[in-house]
Amino acid sequence: MVMEEKKKIAMRREGSKLFIGEDPQLIVNLETQENHIKTGERLLTYHRRVGLSPDLLEGKRPNVLETAVEAYYMQACRTAEGILAAEAYRERRKR
Repeated sequence: MVMEEKKKIAMRREGSKLFIGEDPQLIVNLETQENHIKTGERLLTYHRRVGLSPDLLEGKRPNVLETAVEAYYMQACRTAEGILAAEAYRERRKR
């Protein structure tokens, strides 16, 4: 049995914003905690608090940061999938 290498989730910081993942992408405003999920061309409000302390973002505990980012990103992906599925269902019901 061959184990697949765990793929790291892309993350970059621009000022007070943290961009996690590709598509969907979790956008975390570290100052205001107004967070969004960008999926395709849409920007969805994400009402969950994403708590990443400054020491994590400075790289002092990389394993903890990686685990936290993965957890937050997976939650955001499930939320985006749910919203898109609900909207598709609503459109089918209209017809």
